[in-house]
Amino acid sequence: MTPGLFGGSGTVDGHVRWFDALTGRVGYLVQPNLLFYAQGGAAWTQADLTVFDGIGTQIGVLSRNKTGWTVGGGAEWMFVPHWSVFLEYNFMGFGTRSATVVGCGGTCAFSGKADIQNVLAGVNYKF
Repeated sequence: MTPGLFGGSGTVDGHVRWFDALTGRVGYLVQPNLLFYAQGGAAWTQADLTVFDGIGTQIGVLSRNKTGWTVGGGAEWMFVPHWSVFLEYNFMGFGTRSATVVGCGGTCAFSGKADIQNVLAGVNYKF
């Protein structure tokens, strides 16, 4: 429970519905079969924040598609010809969004920050 204005209380529930990114990468070939790389670019998401009062009644929703940025890095290892595995970390920043709702014992202001961190692991086959 989160304390509200004028002694009220409530909760805020946040969800990231989806995200996507478009990145470019630059790397350094450490050995003929091992690549370390950094990447960055643009990112998009839809994040929802729902505000509930102390008895569980929904009193506000903030839902928005956001454009942001992403930066990350990883490593790719070719273990046999045409086959490689990779491990990658990405951070995506989408800024802060604020709103005000009435019904939480008065008027409440809240803000939500949507940052996403993800780790990807995979196998590639190169033609």
